[in-house]
Amino acid sequence: MWGLMAAQSAHRPSPEEEAPTSASLSLLSIPGDTPEDADTFWLREVYQGDRLPQLTLRAVLLGGGIGAITCATNLYSGLKLAVVFPIAITAALLAHTAHGALRRLAPGVSGAPLSPLETCCAQAVASSAGYATGGALVSVQGAWLLTTGRHPPGWALLAWTLLLSALGVFFAVPLKRRLIDHEQLPFATGTAAAATIRALHTPGTGLRSGSRMLGLGGLVAGLVTLAREGLGRIPYLFPFPGSLGGLPLERLGFGLETSLLPVGGGALLGLRLTTSWMLGALLIHGLVAPRVFAAGLVPADGDFLAWSLWPGAAALTTASLLHFALEGHVLGRALRGLRSGGARAPHAVDALQVPGRWVLAGVAVLTPAILAVAHAGFGVPVPHAALAVALSFVLCLIACRVTGETDATPVGPLQQVTQLTFGALLPRNVEANLATAGITVNSASAAADLLSDLKTGHLLGAHPRRLFLAQLLGCVVGAAAVVPLFFLLVPDRTALGGERFPAPAAAMTAGMAQVLSTGLGSLEPSHRAALLWAALLAGVLTLAERLLPERARRWVPSPLGMGLACLVPASTALGFFLGALAAAVARRARPSAEGGVVTLAAGLIAGEGLVGVAIVLSQALW
Repeated sequence: MWGLMAAQSAHRPSPEEEAPTSASLSLLSIPGDTPEDADTFWLREVYQGDRLPQLTLRAVLLGGGIGAITCATNLYSGLKLAVVFPIAITAALLAHTAHGALRRLAPGVSGAPLSPLETCCAQAVASSAGYATGGALVSVQGAWLLTTGRHPPGWALLAWTLLLSALGVFFAVPLKRRLIDHEQLPFATGTAAAATIRALHTPGTGLRSGSRMLGLGGLVAGLVTLAREGLGRIPYLFPFPGSLGGLPLERLGFGLETSLLPVGGGALLGLRLTTSWMLGALLIHGLVAPRVFAAGLVPADGDFLAWSLWPGAAALTTASLLHFALEGHVLGRALRGLRSGGARAPHAVDALQVPGRWVLAGVAVLTPAILAVAHAGFGVPVPHAALAVALSFVLCLIACRVTGETDATPVGPLQQVTQLTFGALLPRNVEANLATAGITVNSASAAADLLSDLKTGHLLGAHPRRLFLAQLLGCVVGAAAVVPLFFLLVPDRTALGGERFPAPAAAMTAGMAQVLSTGLGSLEPSHRAALLWAALLAGVLTLAERLLPERARRWVPSPLGMGLACLVPASTALGFFLGALAAAVARRARPSAEGGVVTLAAGLIAGEGLVGVAIVLSQALW
């Protein structure tokens, strides 16, 4: 691998070779009447992996540094809001901007401008490190801590995160030729990242203003976070005056947060989801909460979110699994694709793909190592761990196709499928339930992320084998960065559940594992009633989303947004809604502002995440 990087770094293309082909800078799909025709066109007109540098040392270092930063911000936002944001576009912008700044400061060290393929490679390393490796820490490992009261051994968690992320990368490789090259699924984030990289390398496209918006958002959010959490100069919440149902609005969680993280997140999530989130907050915190307090189901000084967790978990689980079940055509295509993946005649482009022997060797090495860590570090019986690995391959296959078609990786429902499976097989083993769910979360996230990055590279004419290696390097960087950071941010159970880290995803995952281990009969009657009503409402809304005419469908509240409202304070829901509303107004007033809105939102998330992490670490270490 290092030899390949050195050879790439040493390559000095001629001026004719340095210019990307016109097809690699314009096409969003590869023309061809048959898959073989598309392969031939791509190899002749788009591919430039042998003309431009790609897997160079500077690209890997840039991507690794960006990935280490963004995994910190995603870990912070996940523990705070249960939302983890894809970083592909942000990573491409940061790589291009950072190298441009380095060229101005130290031109002799930085060398020539990054090629489009180097930017793509840096983005792949960063995306793997910052997005695909830490998802299970936010939900499954946080739930482990809440349930058991202790962390797993550090060596086990580090090995677990690295091995499972790498396994997901290997699982995705056999799917690339069918889903990307032949079916040409959209993979919207990967396509958008390719468009961004093209614009960065096309003069006069105005991407410099996007970089400025990214920096502006980061600066503003960072200063506000420093003033609030570091210096204590501003409060976290400005409560609304008045009362509802005999309770002050402040007690019910209504107010204006000074955190800009939900504002940035709302701008990225869109108006429909966040409006539903706000509607759910009004329902659960404005109507249900006063009645729950009045009935004595929660003490006057108690935590309402500990009660509302149960209807929220029921709504999210029901909506996710029902939506998943209704996607029968997607699941059928995924399974048919697995059966017919190798039926086509060989083509010259096959020589550029990851060899099948690499995949077999990788799975053969990783699987026994995962079984050993599962048993020694997490107490999972070896046969059950082997079944979880086998199940995760099928679930990775589904995750990749759903991501390609919808741009949403269904990690939540896939995790719940695993939890339900092992809740039946090991009914009173909460630890095994959570550990096997972690296999699905890590591997599915990494598999879908690899294919999204390969989509970017396919449109830019990148060498797919080098992107695969970049993704594996990102897994190493991400695991090495995010696991120690998780231990530092969350030293013990008391770090979760408070204002700083509410950890709603961890609480929901832990609650589901406990219910599966003990049964619904162990819950309080009020919890059971709330759980059943929430599941019924989520089911009705999910069916309405699918069955109503298109004109009426857009007025149906999102069951996912309604469920999320039960896991966070009403003030957080308001922040998400205001961010989405501001973004919608900006897009309506100036359609060309789309790129600036996205980069400003990403800057708000990154700025608060980085400064928040720095403050927590400084308080913990000093």
